[in-house]
Formats: sequence, structure tokens, C-alpha cells
Amino acid sequence: MEEFLKEFVVGSKDTAEEIGSGDLAVLATPVMIAMVENTAKEYLHKELALEETSVGTIINAKHLRPSKVGAKIIVKVKVDSQEKTKINFSFEAFDDEQLVATGTHQRAVILTDVFLDKLANPK
Repeated sequence: MEEFLKEFVVGSKDTAEEIGSGDLAVLATPVMIAMVENTAKEYLHKELALEETSVGTIINAKHLRPSKVGAKIIVKVKVDSQEKTKINFSFEAFDDEQLVATGTHQRAVILTDVFLDKLANPK
């Protein structure tokens, strides 16, 4: 299966201390998860029609090591399987070639207008 990579730099606003998920000035786990979701979204974007987008539905992550402000994080996603509109990814994140996170992520392909209409008009 095809791999897709995206690079991020840990900023001062990306720390656990800054967003409130922890007390230290290291990459926050929720920010690392957002990096993974963004990488998978960008991978799918080139495959989707204009009226489609994707939304995250499941994430299972192990955040293994801390990363400091200024660190370059490379996120690799790989499509493992697809079930109709649900795409299952595995991922790894690296900080200077050190593995810092692993896990799985699922995204659902949706029609943007239908999704937003359901939000505006709940039943």
C-alpha cells in the first residue's frame, strides 16, 4: 500500500503546557493526533471529488516519546484497508528518525453538503 508523508514543526502553541493537556513544554498528544489526522486528510484529498471531504472517526495512538519545541515531526500514513466509505490507516510519527508515535486512524468519506445539512437540520 502507498505511504504518504507530511512534515510539521513543533511550535510553542503545540505544547501540552500551552493547550492544557499537561504541564510540560513538549509536543502535546492532542496536537500529535491532529498532525496524524491532517496527514491522512491531505492524502485522501487528492483522491476525492470536489463535493467530497473526509472526517476522522476513530484514532488509536501510542505517544511513545516527548518532542521539544522546534522539533521536526514527520508523520507517515499508510492505507491498510477500505470498507465502502471508511478508510483505515496505520501511522508512525518520527522526531529526527526516532519513533515518537504509532497507531491506527479511520476516516470516512462524506458529501460535504449532505453532512452540513444534517448538522443544520438535526432530526
